Amino acid sequence: MKSSIAVLFFTQGLLLGLGLSPRDSTALTSNEIRLYSDVTIDSSQVSINTIRILGGSLNVYGTVEGQITVIGGDIHIFPSAIVNGTIISIGGEVHRDPSAQITGKIIEAGMDQGFIYRETSSDSTRSIKDNQEKSDFFQRKDVWYHTEPGIIAYNRNEGLRFTPLYWNWDRGNQSRIRLSFSFGYRFGSKEFIGRTTVEAVLFNKQHVTLFTSGFKTSQTDDEWRLPESENTWAGLLGRQDFYDRWDETGLEAGFSLNFNRLKLKARYVKADRSPIQVTNEMWSLTNSNRPLRSNLITENRDMESIISAAAFRTTGYSPVSTGFAVLTEVEWLLKSNGLSDPNFRLFSMILGGWEMSEGIIFRGRSILGRSSEAVPAYRMFGVGGLGSVSGHRYKIQSGSTMEQVNLELVFTEEFTQKGFLFKIFYDGGKAYSPSTQPAEMLQGAGFGFGTSKKDGLGIGFNVARALDGKNPVESTVRFNYNF
Repeated sequence: MKSSIAVLFFTQGLLLGLGLSPRDSTALTSNEIRLYSDVTIDSSQVSINTIRILGGSLNVYGTVEGQITVIGGDIHIFPSAIVNGTIISIGGEVHRDPSAQITGKIIEAGMDQGFIYRETSSDSTRSIKDNQEKSDFFQRKDVWYHTEPGIIAYNRNEGLRFTPLYWNWDRGNQSRIRLSFSFGYRFGSKEFIGRTTVEAVLFNKQHVTLFTSGFKTSQTDDEWRLPESENTWAGLLGRQDFYDRWDETGLEAGFSLNFNRLKLKARYVKADRSPIQVTNEMWSLTNSNRPLRSNLITENRDMESIISAAAFRTTGYSPVSTGFAVLTEVEWLLKSNGLSDPNFRLFSMILGGWEMSEGIIFRGRSILGRSSEAVPAYRMFGVGGLGSVSGHRYKIQSGSTMEQVNLELVFTEEFTQKGFLFKIFYDGGKAYSPSTQPAEMLQGAGFGFGTSKKDGLGIGFNVARALDGKNPVESTVRFNYNF
């Protein structure tokens, strides 16, 4: 304690020697130094300045874009906080709620054991579970190496999938080596599944990471449609499954580059792909006689591929704020059963939002898919159905080329002042192969009601219809935004 007090007086003397006199002010102005007082960043505030706090505490409810240094006081980061800048703690404790959005840095320099420096980057401060629960596909892809699986999932292939074990060992985020495990069981196909991953950070700033992984797990190209948790509800409530999936057992190795909001990744994958048989005994609360789709993959395939991905998002991007995000993934299939020449598959998606006025959000999504025509049927792009073009049957069109656009105008609860949000939406898209006649553009439109939660939809109800008038009105219960 005495050493900490001595350091505080030394720091004060140093600041005075530099001509930085102690003062207290309630206004946050550029280059202001606030000493001997607590500072609170309210939920409606955005701090863009360089601030130093000597002896006081920092409470963050709002957004930090600049740099805040706290000497001798504690830091409290609450669930509503967004930290895109830098927070430095010298001699105090940092209390961080897992729900806070950390895309910047939190640097802790302890004085009780000499001088211990610890820097926490965005990937380790933001909990992996929170990334899983966020409603859009880009943010679910934000965990690059070992995604935490949902404890329970339910679908037509795996039946009930139970994954109770998920561990990360990295000496409390202090080691450059991280060892991750997940382990579960598929009750439908009666088999164990899991993944083991080793990550190694090369430099202090965590910009470069090497990783390798062994796995037996299900894979899909359809997770951009809706989160797996919502797909589970669709299975339990209505005997529906909006994913086509297959089993993949093998090894992968690669590297990633992390520049905060821009991330790049490349990996080599060698695996055996095989179908997971459809479980016809799938129980549901309603529509118990609804027929289940058959698998698109029907045989085992030994494959080797190189997969690269690039992702970018603006500061503070979320489904109900101004900003945009981009995700592009390219896969080169080097070797597979019955494949004479290498082929490729490209998927690119842009999501954007514009807060036109307080409580009114205009949202958009554009998807482009391209692949070699030689790719197997289960890797073809499909358009139609929930998460794609509303009011049309699931994957009514498929092919090696896909174009899709989704638009949505959301009037949030802040605007309606009625405890619910209202939205109107439009979907359009088509999928085809260039060797065949280009497909007709599918179009659908509708409206919906719902309640919101942090960065997502609580529960909602959509009504939609195809604009060609050929299909009946479609009504769906949603646990996520349209995209």
